Amino acid sequence: MSNMTKRDKLRELSLYIIFGVLTTLVDFVVYQGLEWVLKPRWGDHSYLFTLVVAFIAALVFGFVVNKLFVFQKKSWEPRAVVKEATTFTVTRLFSFGLGSLLTILFNDVVWDKAEPWFTPLWETWQQRAQIPLLNAMAPDEGYRLIVKWTFVAVVVVVMNYVFGKWIVFRKKESPPVQEEQEEAN
Repeated sequence: MSNMTKRDKLRELSLYIIFGVLTTLVDFVVYQGLEWVLKPRWGDHSYLFTLVVAFIAALVFGFVVNKLFVFQKKSWEPRAVVKEATTFTVTRLFSFGLGSLLTILFNDVVWDKAEPWFTPLWETWQQRAQIPLLNAMAPDEGYRLIVKWTFVAVVVVVMNYVFGKWIVFRKKESPPVQEEQEEAN
């Protein structure tokens, strides 16, 4: 049983979202910075290296902030940290793979079925919203990208939260007070 109050749960979820945004920012800044430095020297092949380095930087940052601030696991005992870091990495690689698979499925399967009924809805909303960025985008590069990204991002974020809370940083349940009293007698 969890002893978390609603306030604790809201705090944890809020911190998860805040640090998730910051982790994404770390990924973006490292990627763009390395591309700015390496692309003139390496050409178009630099993206693969920068992608891996940015992923690792975001992974390390995400692990530390999730461990310390979101799920409040303060122990730095080497065995526990190695286990948590390994599990965190494996679950993030899994969610990255699933996100990639969902992107492929969305592009190759779902979009063909959804596009005929979704396009009129999008165009109506786009006209009413009057958002310049959306109005500047051609339909196929605009809403398809936004819908795909939003769908995949929501699935991956929820999955990463569940993995973090219940697998990577799960708290050991303390025995009920009644059992402790019986043992003392």
